Amino acid sequence: MLTHYCSGCGLISNWCCCSQSNPTTSRVKLVLLLHENESSRPTTTSKIILNTIQNTQAYLWKRNEPPLELIQQIEDKNTDAWLLFPADREELKVRQQEIKLNTGRETLIIVPDGTWKEVRKIVRKSPWLDQLPLLAFDPKTPSRYDLRRNPDTDHLCTAETIIELLKLCDELSPATQLTQAFDAFITHYKQSKRH
Repeated sequence: MLTHYCSGCGLISNWCCCSQSNPTTSRVKLVLLLHENESSRPTTTSKIILNTIQNTQAYLWKRNEPPLELIQQIEDKNTDAWLLFPADREELKVRQQEIKLNTGRETLIIVPDGTWKEVRKIVRKSPWLDQLPLLAFDPKTPSRYDLRRNPDTDHLCTAETIIELLKLCDELSPATQLTQAFDAFITHYKQSKRH
């Protein structure tokens, strides 16, 4: 028997959680830079991010085919572009900054998405990201995402990271909407596995 998956949340259609999502937008523009394996994983939170924060863009990362449209956005003089990635190595610490929202320019935050190993590869193998400041913040909320094995318990999944980022940028309504969608996704995913 063929299993059908919802294109909105990525869950098995019988367990779709899209009706519990309230689509919204954010004044902070988010870009998901997806590792090629990420979009096919049933545990990915990228789909609920795209479904909920509707002005979010997604690009499939390919090492030898950089996304030219995204690079043009980064280079636009009316855009403040940031990379959401921890300065966990000494050579990255110099790039780490606290975000400042400039009302005269668009804030663009690039969020690599994949396993921790894949995300490191995306950042390491994308020289066009090398000049971007790294967004520095230290979320205090522990992760509730237990759908994958994670080597570090203090690492948040992508949706949780974006929720904390939106709060940091005083985007409280989008953060709340994404939290509700994330909670529904976790609940429905676990229910689908039990049945």
